[in-house]
Amino acid sequence: MIRQIRQHLSTGNDKSKPGCVFPVSTLREACDALNVAQASGCSDVILLSPPGAAGFMGVPWWMAMMAQFRDLQAKAPISLPFIDILDCGSQAGRAVSALTQGQKHIVFDPDSPQRKAVEMLAGSLAATVLFQRPDRIQPFPLGIACPSGE
Repeated sequence: MIRQIRQHLSTGNDKSKPGCVFPVSTLREACDALNVAQASGCSDVILLSPPGAAGFMGVPWWMAMMAQFRDLQAKAPISLPFIDILDCGSQAGRAVSALTQGQKHIVFDPDSPQRKAVEMLAGSLAATVLFQRPDRIQPFPLGIACPSGE
């Protein structure tokens, strides 16, 4: 089944405008991404970690950076809705760690022997698992595999 990632963004957005996907690895890049998205007229924004970042930068790094970014956005006069996606590569342990610490969206290798376990955990936590990285800029809605049948 497919669950649309748009439901995790605010509901008042113009569905005819493109959603923008930005790879980010620093707080500065996240801020720049939102500025570019706003100038480009993107209605929704996805901040995407580098490939396999959970393994070499760590889950705590990503989650702390995104928490800090959310704090900055809460204080900003104008902000766009966004979600963040952590790329866990094929590392099931990192994927499980991210999900149990509250990460709602991950990329995970579909060829991993632990795929089913990661999917089941994500479903139980109302999280989403992508099996390929989204394009840099693509229209919404972005289909996300969801094992819970939603």
